[in-house]
Amino acid sequence: MRNQLTVCGKSYEDFLNTIKRFHGWLAPGVVIGGFMVDLAQEHIGPNVEADAIVETTHCLPDAIQLFTPCTYGNGWMKVVDWDKFALTLYNKKTLEGIRVRLDIEKSRRFPNIYNWYMQLVSKGDLPLDVLLKSIEEAGRQMLSCAPVRVVQSYGKIKKGKIEICSKCGEAYSAGQGTVCLSCQGKGYYEQLSCS
Repeated sequence: MRNQLTVCGKSYEDFLNTIKRFHGWLAPGVVIGGFMVDLAQEHIGPNVEADAIVETTHCLPDAIQLFTPCTYGNGWMKVVDWDKFALTLYNKKTLEGIRVRLDIEKSRRFPNIYNWYMQLVSKGDLPLDVLLKSIEEAGRQMLSCAPVRVVQSYGKIKKGKIEICSKCGEAYSAGQGTVCLSCQGKGYYEQLSCS
């Protein structure tokens, strides 16, 4: 029953409302991510100061930022773009933690979830409310987890020396070279004139 289900310490309704307010809509990936965070937190325990590693840029980072103190901005969450729907919460001191993933084999028992994730069905053919109901019914049954030790350093990156670019006059990280990346032609924008 919906009113008995709790995820990340919230009633299921509050859990969904939290996602909708933050993400802009009830994205299925963030909902699944909430179940993943809930499972990981249960395994690492309530008093562990944890960092997070997320293995996709899609939806899952939002679940981490919503339901843990780990954010991209505070450096406690690292995102590696492997496009695997998996996350790890780990103890900052011991580097031991738990990795939780959407288990594709387990998700086969929930055809709507499997077909959605594997992109075998269009959004028009699988209404959001039907998919969300399948996710609620599946809960943790679509997930697998394993204890892990983080062996690659994903600690907080310290801010390096700052320089002033001799071409544009903006402050930038000296590690980029003698001028900033934009002035090296590697920027993401082209400057337009102001009106």
